[in-house]
Amino acid sequence: MTDPGTGKAAPAVRVHHESASNQPEVVLVHGTMDRSASFGPVLRQLTDRRAVTYDRRGWGRSRSSGGGTIQLNDHVQDLLSVLESAAEPPVLAAHSFGGIIALCAAARRPASVRAVVAYEPPVRWLPWWPVEAPWERVVREATPQGPAAVATAMFTAVTGRPPGPDQQRPGELEANGRSLLAEMGDPSLAEIYFDLDRLAGLRVVVGAGSESQPHHIEVARRLALLLDRGVFVELPGAGHSAHVTHPELFARLIETTR
Repeated sequence: MTDPGTGKAAPAVRVHHESASNQPEVVLVHGTMDRSASFGPVLRQLTDRRAVTYDRRGWGRSRSSGGGTIQLNDHVQDLLSVLESAAEPPVLAAHSFGGIIALCAAARRPASVRAVVAYEPPVRWLPWWPVEAPWERVVREATPQGPAAVATAMFTAVTGRPPGPDQQRPGELEANGRSLLAEMGDPSLAEIYFDLDRLAGLRVVVGAGSESQPHHIEVARRLALLLDRGVFVELPGAGHSAHVTHPELFARLIETTR
């Protein structure tokens, strides 16, 4: 779809502004099986920062814009369209798969980004990522049972509990499962999808939780070492969903980019 006014590809996402300002200092990008609302606790910690977050394709209010043909590049283009609204280069703060999107966007337009905070980005092409990570195995084993079973298995694996009433609303698990399968099955994720050299000179904070899976911690640590201005920060007591369980620590990651 093209915007007739600009001739550019129109973003499929419905951008949700958490601030009255249209000049964000921080843009938050959520991961898989998630939506912008999960950053609410973090936003309440960033009381003096103008922040924007949005629902990515296939999730939340952008559910209808998803689909099996959506790939990483589409998500990156959506984020770049969000950056176009910023008067000054903002900080990109992202969780999990959102971290990959943020790193790709920053590598494509480093002058449009002040810094990147990437929490446990699943960078599969780094040699420290397992041939089949535990959650990848969970998805593979549940796939024959259908999308709803995939979403249930993944939610339980990540959070340690089964989906609650909100996640079990009619059609919710099915839709989440379809979007999850599309993202994790994206063939472009096996490629080298951002150039480390393009991030040279840009401050990149790579975070991981002390209670996270070992490969998430190792990949985050190694990625920070590979980056020119990369910094690794471990959040004590946190797991993969630190923005929900430890929002004050996640917010401090963002504050390190001041």
